[in-house]
Amino acid sequence: MKNDNSILKLQNFSVSIFYKDKTWDLKNFYKSFFTIFVISRCIFIPSFKISAQENFTGCDKPEARKDLPFSIDRAKQMCKKDLDNKKEGWYPTGLPLINSDPNEGIGYGVRVYGYNNGKKSDPFFEYTPYRLRFFAQYFNTTKNAQYHQLSLDMPYVANTQWRLRADALLTITPTTLYFGVGESTLKPLTYHERNQPGAPQITNGQYGLQESTFQYQRPGGPGDPIELGGRLYSGVPSGPGFNVTDRMYNRYTIQTPQLNFSTERSFFHGTVRLVAGFRLSNNIVYVNDGKFVKSIDPIFEGTPFSNSGQVPNAKTRLTEDAEAGKILGYHGGFVNTAKIGFVYDTRDFEPDPNSGVFLEGTYEKASKTIGSDFDFQKYFGHAKFFYSPFPKTFEKLVLASRFGFGISDGNVPFFEYRNLWGTENTVSGLGGLRTLRGYKQDRFVGRAMGFGTLELRWKFWAFSVGGEYFALNLVPFWDFGRVWNDEHKAGLTDYKYSQGLGLRIAWNQATIIMMDYAVSREDKQLFVNFSHAF
Repeated sequence: MKNDNSILKLQNFSVSIFYKDKTWDLKNFYKSFFTIFVISRCIFIPSFKISAQENFTGCDKPEARKDLPFSIDRAKQMCKKDLDNKKEGWYPTGLPLINSDPNEGIGYGVRVYGYNNGKKSDPFFEYTPYRLRFFAQYFNTTKNAQYHQLSLDMPYVANTQWRLRADALLTITPTTLYFGVGESTLKPLTYHERNQPGAPQITNGQYGLQESTFQYQRPGGPGDPIELGGRLYSGVPSGPGFNVTDRMYNRYTIQTPQLNFSTERSFFHGTVRLVAGFRLSNNIVYVNDGKFVKSIDPIFEGTPFSNSGQVPNAKTRLTEDAEAGKILGYHGGFVNTAKIGFVYDTRDFEPDPNSGVFLEGTYEKASKTIGSDFDFQKYFGHAKFFYSPFPKTFEKLVLASRFGFGISDGNVPFFEYRNLWGTENTVSGLGGLRTLRGYKQDRFVGRAMGFGTLELRWKFWAFSVGGEYFALNLVPFWDFGRVWNDEHKAGLTDYKYSQGLGLRIAWNQATIIMMDYAVSREDKQLFVNFSHAF
C-alpha cells in the first residue's frame, strides 16, 4: 500500500505543475491506460498463462541470488545459456553505418557502444543486460540528412531500485516526408501520368513511381510560388516558359535539437516501474515552396530540345494543409514536455528476450508553463510478448509480438503527431524502421494510431571470434497498423500491412545489428540499423 501511495503522489505532482489553481483530473489517463491494459490482456496475450513462474521462462536458470540488496523476481533472471556467454567488466562494440535510401540518399556514419557488465560476483550480473551502457552516433547522407546522438542508460544505479536514462539528439532532415494527418493518409497514392494536368490518373500507385512522376515539369500559374533573393513571390501568370515541378510536394525540412531525461523506480520485485521525465526540443521547419530544384522535361527529355533543369517547386502538401487550417506548427516551435509512465516487465534479457511480458502506459504533457509553444497531451499504451515454445529442441526460437495504441489530444503541431513516447524509446509515425516497415517513414500519422507486429526469431548459428561472441538470427515478420481521426471509432478493419524477412546479429548479446527487408503494396525497403524493431 505504501508503494501505491507513492505512485499516486508522484502522478499528481507531475501533472499539477501545469495548472496553478486547478486540480488535474486523472480520469482520462486512468481510463486510457486501463482500457489498453485490459484489451492487451484479453485479446493479445496467448492462451498460456502469463506468470513469473519458472515453468514459463522457457530456459534453465541458475539458483536465485541470495545477496541481492532487494528482491528481484526470478522471471528477470537471465538463462544459463546466455550467462555462459555474457562478458564481464567493460567492453566496446560498434560498427560503421552504411545504408542507401531513395529518399535520403547514401548514408554513412558510425555508432560506438561502451558497456559495463560488472563482475560475475556482482549480484545484479544475472538480472541486468548491463550495469551501464553508453553510445555515440554520427550519421549523415549524401542528401545531408543527419542523425547524431549521445545516449546513457544505467539500470539499478548505485545498487538501488532506480534507473537513469538520458539522450541528447540532433536531427537535420531535409527530406522529411509529409503525407498529411489523419485518415486521409490511408488513401492510396495517386498521380497523373508525367505529372500533366488532365492526363490519365494513376490510382493505387507505387511510392517510387509517384516520386519519379513528380519530377516532371508542368505548366505554372498564379498560385505557384517562386523564391527569388530569399523572398517568396506568387501571381506569375500562366504562359509559355513558366513551368514548375512537384518534386518536393511530399517533403519538408525539420531541424530538431532535443534532450530527453527519465528516471525509473522499480517496485514489486523489479517487475513494476514508475517512470518520470522530461523532453526539451526546438523544431525548426523549412518548406520547399518556390525553391528551384531539378526537373525533367515531360516531352523532349533525352533529345537536343530538352528543357530539363532547375525550375520552381510548386506549392507543397504541407503548405496546402496549413492554408486550409488543417494543421498547426507550420513555422515550427519549442516543444517541452513532462512525462510519467507505468511499466510491467518480466523479460529475462531486455535487448534480446527469450521470454516475458512488457506492458507500458505513458502520459506526456506539453505546456506553455514550461516553455512549450503548444499545449497538448498524449496517451500511449504498448504491449510486448516473448515466448520460447520449444526450449529443449531449439537453442533459441522466440515468438515475439507487440501491439500499441496512442492518442494525441489538444493543440498538437503536425510534426508531433508522429511521436509517441515509450519508456524505452519513442515510436515515430507508422512506417519506416520500427513500424509498418514496408512503408516510408511517417507514411501514416494521426490523432489516434494503432499498430502491431508478429515476429519469429530463430538463432541458427553462433560463433566466437577473438573473444567476441556472435549469434545469427533469422526473423520473418508481419507488421500492421492504421490511424483514426477519432479514437472512439477505432476498430479492426482497413489496416495497412507489410511483411518481410530479417537477419539479426547479436554481438556480445547486448548489441543487436538488424538487417530487414520489407514489402508492402506501395513500396519495398531495406534497413540496416541497431536493435530489434521492438
